[in-house]
Amino acid sequence: MVESSAKIKTEYDMMFETERTAPGLSEAELYQQRLKVALKAAKICVFEVELQKQLYTFFANSEDIFGVTGDRILADVTPFSKLPADDYRRAVSEYFSHPDDFETIGRAFQSVFQGKPTTYEARMRAGDSGYIWCKIDVSPVMEDGVPVKMIGVITNIEEQKTKMGNLMQAAKLDVFTGLYNKVASIEMVKEAMRQNPWRRHALILMDIDNFKDFNDTHGHTAGDAVIRLVADSIKRCFRSTDIAGRYGGDEFMIFVEDFHDFEGLIRRLQQMVHCTGEKFCCTTSMGVAVFPEDGNHFDQLFQKADTALYHSKLNRAAITCFASLDQ
Repeated sequence: MVESSAKIKTEYDMMFETERTAPGLSEAELYQQRLKVALKAAKICVFEVELQKQLYTFFANSEDIFGVTGDRILADVTPFSKLPADDYRRAVSEYFSHPDDFETIGRAFQSVFQGKPTTYEARMRAGDSGYIWCKIDVSPVMEDGVPVKMIGVITNIEEQKTKMGNLMQAAKLDVFTGLYNKVASIEMVKEAMRQNPWRRHALILMDIDNFKDFNDTHGHTAGDAVIRLVADSIKRCFRSTDIAGRYGGDEFMIFVEDFHDFEGLIRRLQQMVHCTGEKFCCTTSMGVAVFPEDGNHFDQLFQKADTALYHSKLNRAAITCFASLDQ
């Protein structure tokens, strides 16, 4: 707080120093100086667009957001003004915005042309800059009930987005193993099935054989070491794009997306039947169900994998696929 206050004080000292040392400046020039200092202090960028002419006329303090001058931006986008309306909006979106955010930008355009202010978040760039997360507040200027101008304020929220993303990611993890936790695993598997219903996926349920007896014999510290041993084995054997989670206790759930080689999948699972560490070793049992053959929604697929796991434990078979069971 002290550092922030000192910085703001320095910015305003600069503004007043400018007014003292440049008595010949006009009121408009002094206003520009004040605006420049205020925008730098707030770390925001302001722009203005004449809507009927499709023309950006003002871009202030863009250097603090994109590292690109306002003059450069205006020079880049001015040629767009000669394009038809739809092409103009597309060109502006492609210049400033990440392709995945075009829909968000489109809704903002609609709001402005309806005479409504709007606020949205999007990944933005200008000139040769990289994309950064920004919050954009835009308001139309109305004349006779018609929006004639748009004034916008751009705020860099990249740091906040990064922190929020880290927090959200941490909330998904099982702190003990570094795998996803139960809730996150289920949500992510459901989403993967929803987004790719035409592809083949596998759901594997796994637990550690005789874990309770091992825990009772060797103690919870040894039990914890074995759980981590299995978790590390899962991380080594599967892709970062696969969903690996700790379902609870000594139980794990793995979702392998878009696999084509069933024999290759089984070979990977066989690497985890025996897990050996420096001090302890264990064996595991697994049940496998395949989407969409064994189930086309999560609950059904989970139940089939759980049934296969039960047969693995019962028959000491290590790995059982639901499709191989007598129906």
